[in-house]
Amino acid sequence: MTKPDYEKFFSSRINLMSPSPIREAVSKIAYKSKIKPVISFAAGEPDPDVLPRDIYAKLASEIFLNVKKIVNYSPAEGVPDLRDEIAKFMKEYESVETSGENIIVTVGGSQALDIVARIMLEPGDIVLTENPSYVNTLLCWRHYGVRIVGTPMDDEGLRTDLLEENIKKLKNEGRLIKLVYTIPTGQNPSGITMSMDRRKHLLEIASKYDLLVVEDTAYNHLVYEKAEIKPLRSMDKEGRVIYVGSFSKVLGTGLRIGWLEAPEPIIQKIRYSKQPMDMCAPVPSQYIVLEVLRRGLFGKVKAKAIESYRVKRDLMLSALDKYLPELKHTRPVAGMFILLWLPEKLDSFKFADMLLDKYDVAVIPAAPFFVDGSGRNVIRLNFSMAKPELIEEGVRRIASLVEELSSK
Repeated sequence: MTKPDYEKFFSSRINLMSPSPIREAVSKIAYKSKIKPVISFAAGEPDPDVLPRDIYAKLASEIFLNVKKIVNYSPAEGVPDLRDEIAKFMKEYESVETSGENIIVTVGGSQALDIVARIMLEPGDIVLTENPSYVNTLLCWRHYGVRIVGTPMDDEGLRTDLLEENIKKLKNEGRLIKLVYTIPTGQNPSGITMSMDRRKHLLEIASKYDLLVVEDTAYNHLVYEKAEIKPLRSMDKEGRVIYVGSFSKVLGTGLRIGWLEAPEPIIQKIRYSKQPMDMCAPVPSQYIVLEVLRRGLFGKVKAKAIESYRVKRDLMLSALDKYLPELKHTRPVAGMFILLWLPEKLDSFKFADMLLDKYDVAVIPAAPFFVDGSGRNVIRLNFSMAKPELIEEGVRRIASLVEELSSK
């Protein structure tokens, strides 16, 4: 008896797959944490101490007692009442006029982004993104054989002037451009928020060159300063924006409830794609989110999160200015992240490994977020999960390692 040669059974798509650096790092951190305490600036999640677990427990008890089909399938599109509540939510919080019929509930924002790729992207298509951009979207969409072209950012977000230059160049080469993917508010990994002028210009570009825009709004509800920003979808007059929503960053990543909102011709194809994929998003989670929205609890949870994360952000920015004043870093007005540029000669992967092994501090190397091979000396710092009393100490240890390696 011989074992089969498994390699010959795999599809060619496996050659486009690579591990998520975030998941790999989290596994390494979890193992280290079993041995000794670690100050983690790695995971991009809400703080469990901020989430209203007591409220969820009460809601779950009521739901399991009163909703007869709580452990049965819902429609693949989502619980109808939840879709209607999300439409109301989008009007209240995002100034977007829509209806439940144009909304599909997904297993987090991640599934929403995967579905977009399934129904729209083919091998060889061009997708335009910010550079850097969210690494798990990049990994997911590369499974479909697309070419991802990044455009640099500055303090106002995506450089839309350079984006237009990229579009002209690619079109002159006869390339097929399908989508522009952006996280305009509290961008992951940079924390940068796109200015209103850039948002307007992006929509003008989409209209001029007949493109669709995928707007990832994962961090829209974690804004720490007064800022004149509107979702792209709220300014879209031509039906060019596909809105990817998520409750994960405010209500909890483990609930796994996100959604897609788009014009009906796109929603119809999304519906057909999703039906055989997962049958439906987790039904208990859908009902918990439904009751949070119905009872007006979202605003309270959001306010508590913003209060907590603003303090942590300020502590981290202050520590960076104190211990690493010579190094460049972003200054987010929203989201959960700060990018830090290490001295050019340092490699972020080696730095992160040494920082964890020797200094018990966890960070994420940012190079995989850059689509052009740059960013080798950049790390991503998360402030939402860190203990406030440990943030300055964690940054001090980062500075110690920078000094140690720079002196060699």
